[in-house]
This record gives sequence, structure tokens and C-alpha cells, in this order.
Amino acid sequence: MKRFLIFSFILLLLVLAQSIHDPMYIFRQAQSYAMPYDLRGNGILLMYLGGYMFVAYALYLILGIKSNKIFTVFLGIFFIFYAVDFFMQLLGTVYGFSYNEFILAVHEAANARNLLSYLDDILYAVIVSLLFTLVFLFLRMKFFKKRSPSFKTLTAFTILGFLGTAVPAYTCDHVTHKVYPAFTKIPVISLVYLRHKPQVKKRILDENIHSSSKEKFQNIIWVIDESITGTYLSINGYEKETTPNLEKLDKTDKMVNFGVVNSVSNCSSTSNLSLRIGLNPKTIPDFDKNMYDLPTIFQYAKRAGYTTWLLDTQSPKGYLQNYMSLYDKNDIDHFETLDDDTVPHTRDSTMIKKIQNLTKGNGKNFIVTVKFGAHWPYILDFPKENTVFTPVIETTYGMTMENKEKQINTYSNAILYATDHYLTELVKGSDLSKSIIFYTSDHGQNLLETEGKITHCNNDNIVRNEVSVPLMVFQDKAKELFQIDSEHPYYSHVQIFPTTLQLMGYDMNVTKKYGKTLWESFNEEENREFFIYVSGRTQIYK
Repeated sequence: MKRFLIFSFILLLLVLAQSIHDPMYIFRQAQSYAMPYDLRGNGILLMYLGGYMFVAYALYLILGIKSNKIFTVFLGIFFIFYAVDFFMQLLGTVYGFSYNEFILAVHEAANARNLLSYLDDILYAVIVSLLFTLVFLFLRMKFFKKRSPSFKTLTAFTILGFLGTAVPAYTCDHVTHKVYPAFTKIPVISLVYLRHKPQVKKRILDENIHSSSKEKFQNIIWVIDESITGTYLSINGYEKETTPNLEKLDKTDKMVNFGVVNSVSNCSSTSNLSLRIGLNPKTIPDFDKNMYDLPTIFQYAKRAGYTTWLLDTQSPKGYLQNYMSLYDKNDIDHFETLDDDTVPHTRDSTMIKKIQNLTKGNGKNFIVTVKFGAHWPYILDFPKENTVFTPVIETTYGMTMENKEKQINTYSNAILYATDHYLTELVKGSDLSKSIIFYTSDHGQNLLETEGKITHCNNDNIVRNEVSVPLMVFQDKAKELFQIDSEHPYYSHVQIFPTTLQLMGYDMNVTKKYGKTLWESFNEEENREFFIYVSGRTQIYK
């Protein structure tokens, strides 16, 4: 009974230490994992709760370890980790230290002296961590006078505690680890950092480059969707009516549909980065070098006098994704993300009104919105009452040939809601007389076209649909502005970057190094090529 009470007390301490501002935080976090709209959450929830249990028991075993030297080393590490975590909590981060703060510390190491302005918070964090550490020292001295835990048992539970933190960190793109005990999450964050090796180099836009003429539009908007395959849109000939509203809009002057075009990659991170820096493998082949050197579209926009916006409805709160560094973020005037527990199919719509209002204002705005779109699992991407195509598959499993029809129906419903409904709502309330909207997706999907279950980011046996995405432009006189080449109707979403530069007022000397604009097309041979960067290799595929 005594052992159980001590273990429970340690577990309670871990829970309370996770958020000194909100002691109930981990319970609300656990509840968000278990909500019915996130079908993957149950697995994460089990790792989350299991991780806490194993960490608590590992700490219990460490309290009874025989060697005082080993325990002293542990106590020192314990004190440092929690001092860091409490410090971040005192600065206003509810969940304490996370991957983002780690990256910030790395980037700002040269400015460590700025920490002097937080001396009070540092002192409070040290005091709280010291008290927390002394509690563990007291437990050892009071209840563990006989010290002989099995070293194998201690090792096993410590490893399980780390795995409970590390597995979500690696499988969920190092997001969920932020709500784990500092004792395990800080080492895991370090390991994840070493794995990703983020780039800290500042991008430079040549000071001699300036827009030479007046911009064509007051507001330029990029809508970058997630996992939308161009061939699954009925506006592009797909048999199911996945885009009925867009088909009606296409009969007006307000829309130009470039059809199914090439994406630059079949992975979100590489594709979004390439769109952001204008990396066109046909003109800028050295991806490994230029992915860290080329200036971003936000830098060009600011140089041309635009206020810059990044509205990322896919990313968790405050999280930078797709190879974006804190240096890149400095060129974004307004960076907005959503809380982790925002219902998936509502995430994109939360930003529609903001974009519409910006188009009606008097300022010059360059806006990029990265959508949640048709992110897997597809059943999360639309409300149940919006189900049109049946039967659907309502689990995160079942990516098998037997369920192919259900998977395609579910995906078709996601497109109907995330693309057709979203774009018609966005266009309806936007002032397109002084604004232009470019719409595309990062990559497409492989829906059981091969035996593999991976829908994109495949290294081998890549199907065409993984790199087949839609491309549309919305503006009051879109059909007058852009005319499709009927002889060679082949385009790519990499053309959005140089087209945007030209609309911002930059001349051909600037835009030509980024390849063709949307006023030009590719020939059939060029169209068969796409670029991919995966697993440390770059290659042009046909």
C-alpha cells in the first residue's frame, strides 16, 4: 500500500508540474486526444497516459537506487530539466518547453545575454525546480532507507517512459511530446532536433532587387491545399461531382482553371518549401544548396511594399512546419495558427472571413494560407451531414484493395467540402476587383493504385497522381488575364512564384531565373517530368 501511495504521489507531482498555470492541462489534453473527431487520437492517448505512468514508475525506482552518486547525478539532471521547463511556463507557454523553444534557443544562442531581462523569471523557475527536487530528495531519505531495486527493472521502465514520449514525437512530427514530463521530453526534443537538423541560416534578398513598376493587384492570395489530387476534381473530368460549384463559377470571367498540373514534389514539406522559395528544378537544379539560400516570396512581397500574412490552419498553435525557420518567420508580419484541439474539418473555414476582410481593406496584402484540406484520414475532413458519396470508411484503418471504393468515396467527400465548398465561400465574399487568388495543392494522393498503403511521399513506385494537383486562378477578369494554351495546355504550380513576382511589379530580369510564368506553358515532354526530394536524394522523375 505504501508503495502505491508513493507512486501515486509522484504521478500527481508530474501532472501538477506539467503546467503550473493550469494544473488540469494534461487532462484536457488527454480529452482532446480521445475526442471522436480524431480517430488516431486513441493510440496517441494510450502512449500519452502510458508514458506518464512509466515515467512515474521509473522515478519511483530511481528513488530507491543503491548508489548515492548515481542518484545525485540524476537529481542534478532532474533539477536542470525542470528549471528550464518551469522557466518556459513562466514566460507564458502553458505546456512548458517544446521543440519550437529548442529551435529558438539554438537560433538565438548568440543573444544569450538577452536572458538577463528575465532574471526574475529565471530565479522563480530555479526556486520552483529546487523545491520540486527537494521533494524527491525527501522521499528518498524518508521512505527508501533500504535501497535495492532491480537494475534491469529500473532500466526497463525508464526505457518505456522514454519510448512513450519519443514515439509520438517521431510519428506525429515532434508535436505531441510537448505535453510530456520534462524529465523525458527534453532529451527526446534534443534527439528529434539532431534527426531533423533544422537550418538556421538567414536568407538574403539582394539589396539591389526592387519592383520596377506598379503592382497589378492590391491583394495577392495563395491558397495551398493539402493532399488534393487534380484528377479527382469533376471540373477536371472526374466522374463523381466533387466540384459542382466550381464548375458553375468556371463559366464566368472570375475563374481560370489550368486543369491538372504537376506539383514540384510528392511530399508536403518539400513542396511547400519549393512554392515558398520558387525552387523550379528545371531552372534551379541544386536543391540541396538552394533550399537554404533562395529568398522567400515573403521577402519579395515586403520589398514590394506588401504586408505579409501566413495563415496556417494545418499547423498546431505557434508551430513552424515545412522547413520554415525563425529567420523566415521574421519576414512574415502576421503569422497565425490554430489550437491543437480545433476540429479538423472546421480548421480551414476559420480563416475565410479574415481573408475576405483583408481583400476589402485599403492596404496591400500578400497572403498565404496553408490548408488542412484532405489530410488523411479523410473522414475527419468533412462533417457527417455533408456526406454525399457512400459508402465511406469511418476508421483510420482499412487502406486495402477491398476498401478501395470506400476510400475513394470518403476522399471525394473531403474534396467536395474542403475544395469546392471552401473556394466558393472564399470567392463569394472576397473583393476580386483588386485581388487575385491562386489555388493549388502541395501534392496529390495514391489511392490504392498500387499495393502500398502510403498515399504520398513514396520513394519508389511513385504513381502520377501523387504529383497531380489542381491549379486555378480567381479574379474579376481572370479569363482576360490568363488564357490557356490549347496546343500545349501543360503547367505546374511552380509557375505561381514567378507569376506573383511579375504581378508585384518585378521585371523579367528578376522573374526569369524562376522559370516560366503562367503566361507560358510547357511542352508535352517537359510536362512528363516532376521533381522530388526524399530520403536525402534529389531526382527528376518521368
